[in-house]
Amino acid sequence: PPFEAQVEPFYIDACPVTNEKYAEFLQATGHAEPKFWRNAELNGPQQPVVGVTWADAQAYAAWAGKQLLTEVQWEFAARGKANRRYPWGVQEPDQTRANYGDYLNMPSIVTMHEDGMTPEGIYDLAGNVHEWTADLLLPYEPQRRQAAIRAGEVRRVVRGGSWHSPAAELRSASRKGVFPESQLATLGFRCGLPARNTEK
Repeated sequence: PPFEAQVEPFYIDACPVTNEKYAEFLQATGHAEPKFWRNAELNGPQQPVVGVTWADAQAYAAWAGKQLLTEVQWEFAARGKANRRYPWGVQEPDQTRANYGDYLNMPSIVTMHEDGMTPEGIYDLAGNVHEWTADLLLPYEPQRRQAAIRAGEVRRVVRGGSWHSPAAELRSASRKGVFPESQLATLGFRCGLPARNTEK
């Protein structure tokens, strides 16, 4: 259901984290390679890294001096002040705007779909790869939210749809829950940072 949320100013990466950027993290830290790291269809330098768990994404963000986005931050970036249905506006998805519906059968280069970029210059908030967020998958309604917390909900919210998704998953409001240990060829992440941390 619709609800209002206050969003403090923040920075967001223009693109999902790429294999090239993730390789720098692996080399610097000795962190274990993600699943699919050596798959030729998924490991292009400018493709988004996939096969990362939620903990992997958290570790990269910490190394980079950044954070995973909250669900509210992610949705605000996709909707903008105009409350857009899709990151680019109101037009229905097509192959010029997003990588979805198995039309490529793999992740695309992160800057490939310029027509799907937000007016603020953010790529791939719809399609290509689902993106981990910092938040648990909890209902928006306060009573149901507390019940889910008491029940021990462990799934994390992913946003944005993927190269395998139907068009409905590309909406700015669409959300899914994924177990944090999942390693999927359709799932990556991007980072952000509160605007007050200007030294970063």
